[in-house]
This record gives sequence, C-alpha cells and structure tokens, in this order.
Amino acid sequence: MEELNFRPYKSKEEFRKNYKLHDLAEERGKNLLTQWGVTFKSFGEDRRYQSVWEKGDDKPDCIISYKGKEALLDWKGKRSSQWIVNKRAAESYIKWSKKLNIPLILAFFIFNDDLTFIASRCIRITENTFAKEIIKAWDKNEVVQIIEEPIQFTKPNLLKLLF
Repeated sequence: MEELNFRPYKSKEEFRKNYKLHDLAEERGKNLLTQWGVTFKSFGEDRRYQSVWEKGDDKPDCIISYKGKEALLDWKGKRSSQWIVNKRAAESYIKWSKKLNIPLILAFFIFNDDLTFIASRCIRITENTFAKEIIKAWDKNEVVQIIEEPIQFTKPNLLKLLF
C-alpha cells in the first residue's frame, strides 16, 4: 500500500469530533419527526469510521415522507447561527434533489459549548440558496453561505417547505 506524503489539517479525532454535533442534531430531529408523524428512512451512509474516505458524492442523511410527499433532509449540528454549508456537500445535495425530483431540506440544530440545545432552523435548498462567494472555513474546507435566514424547525414550517 502506498504511503501518502502529506499532513491532514484535522486529525482523526478532530474529524470525528465534528460528528458529535451532527449526532445530537440527528437524535433531536428524528425525535421531533416521530412526534409529528413524519416518517424517515436513511439515505446517506455514515463514513466516519472508514479507514480511507475520499471526497465524493455526499448524500443527505434521510428521505422524509408525509401524506405522500417526500423530501431529502440533512441534519446539521452547529455551535453558531452562521448559516454555512460545505460547498462540495451543497452541490452534491442539489444534484440528488434534481435526480430524485424531490425537495431538499437542511435542518440546523444549534448547541452551546456545553452541548446544550439552543435553537433549530430549517431551509429548503436550491441552486439560488447560496451566495456566489466561496469562503474557507477554519478546517480549510470550502463553504458557501446561505443567503436567506432559515426558519424555525417546527412541524408547520417543515410541512410548508415540503409542500
């Protein structure tokens, strides 16, 4: 096996630490969906424990369904209300939405440094959702800023985005 001669910006532990917020968001979000009568099934696979993880087609976390309407949904755990998304993931999510011809919704859950829940927001994503400017995040990833303010993640708002 060929040895790679570069030093990644994030260690394996730092990379996996990013998933803690995602897992908290997913748990809280799935609990709400269940309470609201919205069904969900996994769509994207969790690749955090794969020994080699190459950049590729990211998939949203799940497909939600309510009264015959479906949408892709991806959970985003955050420590701030800065509405940014990994550029590669955003482009891939939009491709999946077009391919399956169903809407794409991002659900943001914001936590403080003690991992206490603060707020939740959601937004329906299209090509026009993001600013054209590409930003470099702290971890050197390219991210894009969401132009409009996401709305509260409530059942009426989710259904408004779904229909």
